[in-house]
Amino acid sequence: MNPEGRTPSWGASLSWQSFNVLLQVVLQLVYIRILAGLLAPEDFGVMALALIVVGVVEIFAQVGIGPSLVQFPQLTARHMASAWWFSVILGLLFFAAMYLAAPEFAHHYDTPVLQPVLRWISLSFVISGISVVSRSLLVRDMNFKALTQCALTGMVLGNLVVGLGLAFAGAGIWAYVAALLVQNLVLSAGYIWLARIPVSQGCQRSELTSLLGYGTRSTAFNLLTYTASKVDLWWVGESLGTRATGMYDRAVHLMGQPITVLGKLGDSVLFSGLSSLQDNLPEMQRVVLRGMHLIALATLPLTVALVWQAEGVTWLFLGPRFEESAAIVQVLFAAVAFRALTKLGDANMRALDGLAAGIAIKVVFLAAIAAGVWWNLDQGHGTVGAAKAVVLASVLQWLLTVSWMSVRLKLRLFPLLHALRGGLILSVVVVAPMALLSWTWWAESALSAGVGLAVLAWFPNLSLPQALDQQGDLRRAVAGKLPTAGLRRHWMH
Repeated sequence: MNPEGRTPSWGASLSWQSFNVLLQVVLQLVYIRILAGLLAPEDFGVMALALIVVGVVEIFAQVGIGPSLVQFPQLTARHMASAWWFSVILGLLFFAAMYLAAPEFAHHYDTPVLQPVLRWISLSFVISGISVVSRSLLVRDMNFKALTQCALTGMVLGNLVVGLGLAFAGAGIWAYVAALLVQNLVLSAGYIWLARIPVSQGCQRSELTSLLGYGTRSTAFNLLTYTASKVDLWWVGESLGTRATGMYDRAVHLMGQPITVLGKLGDSVLFSGLSSLQDNLPEMQRVVLRGMHLIALATLPLTVALVWQAEGVTWLFLGPRFEESAAIVQVLFAAVAFRALTKLGDANMRALDGLAAGIAIKVVFLAAIAAGVWWNLDQGHGTVGAAKAVVLASVLQWLLTVSWMSVRLKLRLFPLLHALRGGLILSVVVVAPMALLSWTWWAESALSAGVGLAVLAWFPNLSLPQALDQQGDLRRAVAGKLPTAGLRRHWMH
């Protein structure tokens, strides 16, 4: 595989990956909504603790091999084979380590069921070790059609068939465990089938070493990112028990769904595409400004709407058994836009190997969350106080990331902040009907969404400013998909 001359196919890649992620989010919300009515909050609390432990260990189990394969400029078959053997061996070693350590974690949390849960879930290390190289090659080639097919097949078979089937049969927490493992198995089988690895070439030390330099920095970056996303949940689990942890975990999960969409687009399409442009600064500047504008246009109005309608959204996706989570959800939703916008900076740091600065920013972010959540819990402010600390830390992380992009990409700070203008204007448009009317939450939301879409359709300079589309290629592409001839002409003027 020779990456020279790689040109990112932004249109097709974004279309397929957007479809992939959005459908995954919808299916996941449906799955969790049904599961919330069948499992106890304590079950979600146990799974939250188990996934924290496994998630941290899994970062080490891959040592950044996946991102290295995507970012590495001159990739050969020997690099692929070396990465595969190394990943498989690490997966087996970390599975064995987790199997032996599981009793200690169960004892620490005084939760006996955590031991078998951890042992079964840790099989994911082996599964990921076998398939991570294949998946990374699909991302590098921006073959998101194949990734979409694998992801949706895994989710349907794992979550909807196995998970819900076992939950309705009364399997309790084991329905959740089985769904996770089956989904991972199906995904891995698809990746391996679609991206074959020349494993017969063995593991070559020189090729492996060339990958591990970036991979080690990427591991530290990912570890800090993951730890920062879980440290609040860990503190809640340490201080308030499994029921409160389950309530808080569901609130965090609900807040994370919009971020998941942007995060997966950033980790795949943006990272792969920007990696192929790492020697073309003007094009990277154009992509970043356009990306910030579009992300702000989508997430700022969404954030305002979610905060305003948090109680109804919580009832819709979590059900009455988790009504205590509504106050937590309302606070956490305020972090959505800041977390989503930060994902653009993360993609740039990874593509340009600005991981040293990224690691420093993540250390500050982690410290801010850990200290803030600990203080709020210690002062008796509970889970709502912990959520407020998360929001403030998210704002700080975003400011630091924007500052880094301004310096590294040689962009003045004003153009970066100016890219938020469209999202801020649309936020006012969307929240106005909710503030002025006293309808049911879903009716207000539907009206606000309709008004927002109408404004986007009628004001093309708000949707796609000329400064970000000087050639008019995006505007022509959007105009061709509009439903009426009048709107199409309006967009082309």
